[in-house]
Amino acid sequence: MSIPTKIGILIPQSKQYKTLDRDFIRGIKLNNLNVQYYVESIGIGANEQLIIDKIQKLYFQEGINIIIGFFGHHNMQRVYEYASDNDILLLASDIGATVPYAMKKQKGICINSYGLTESCYLLGQHFSDKQYDKIASSTSYYDSGYGMLSAMENALNKSDITISGHYITPFYPRENEAECMQLTLEHYNPEVVFAFYSGLYAEENASFINHNKVSQKYTFYTTPFAINETIVNEYQNNNLPLYVVASWFENFARTSDCTFHEQFKAQYDEPASVFAMLGYENGAVLAKLLETVDQTDTRTLLQYINTIQVEGPRGMIQFHPETNRTKFDHYIYKLERHSDDQVFFDRVETLVNEGHFIEEVTQQEMPPKIGGWQNAYLCH
Repeated sequence: MSIPTKIGILIPQSKQYKTLDRDFIRGIKLNNLNVQYYVESIGIGANEQLIIDKIQKLYFQEGINIIIGFFGHHNMQRVYEYASDNDILLLASDIGATVPYAMKKQKGICINSYGLTESCYLLGQHFSDKQYDKIASSTSYYDSGYGMLSAMENALNKSDITISGHYITPFYPRENEAECMQLTLEHYNPEVVFAFYSGLYAEENASFINHNKVSQKYTFYTTPFAINETIVNEYQNNNLPLYVVASWFENFARTSDCTFHEQFKAQYDEPASVFAMLGYENGAVLAKLLETVDQTDTRTLLQYINTIQVEGPRGMIQFHPETNRTKFDHYIYKLERHSDDQVFFDRVETLVNEGHFIEEVTQQEMPPKIGGWQNAYLCH
């Protein structure tokens, strides 16, 4: 009987997204790999030394040279350098909430991102194509000024368009915060509002919108993490549309034609989350790689990893040799009420991703001051 290949898994914990670790593992295991898993926790995903310590344990104590990890965005360069220097194949997943400045490809490091900043960059191109010149942003103190907004501005600046103004909820919201949001947006009178919130801040924002009804005055575009039941209920009978931009959208989306979604729901009796999707994609790549190679030494694995192509929930999964990253098209989803009174987000636009944004920024130097979500699960 053949000995199963050893696979290390590094997963964070999340107070806000309580099933992140479970969903990620479930997604990997849905591929039915004939492997033996060794799982290590990396806390909140922002401590690079802790991550390196866990890689050391898997590599030196267990002899594992294939590791799947779900990481944040803070000081990951050190993690990647360590894994690369020790001839480890590291299949890394992240949310992609910060711009990966100066993150040039490294041997053995393959990154599969949800691509939030790519979504925002492509949405900026979409706004430019639509010739919008009155664009406002709406976000929280914790999120403002970081990767997603700068990614959109990167696209807009190429067409000499600037964002007209920003509404930012303070860390401690004022008693009349809903009215402050309303007054701020009225001052800018935008054609569209780009709103990005996550977790607790998404819940907070939904309560403001429910109170001030600004959704009935302006067209909103959001990222998936800003969507919750309150927002959906607010828009059900709204004359103005609500749009979401993403490479894959779990919440309320019509996914009945998605094989992965059907498999996941049949196996676990729950809908698949974005965290499960990322785990599944990494597991699918690994399954195809292990089918292809005769040996699992790092040299052989690295020889074949960039040749792997396998169909996944977002399309063809492959690591492009220019960046060692996956690349997917992104989409705009629109909230719709159907004849049976069910509410869905239907895919209405395809934002073709040529990959130029990521290729450019990975070659650029890190700006002198940079912020962003440091944790894999969007703060909290």
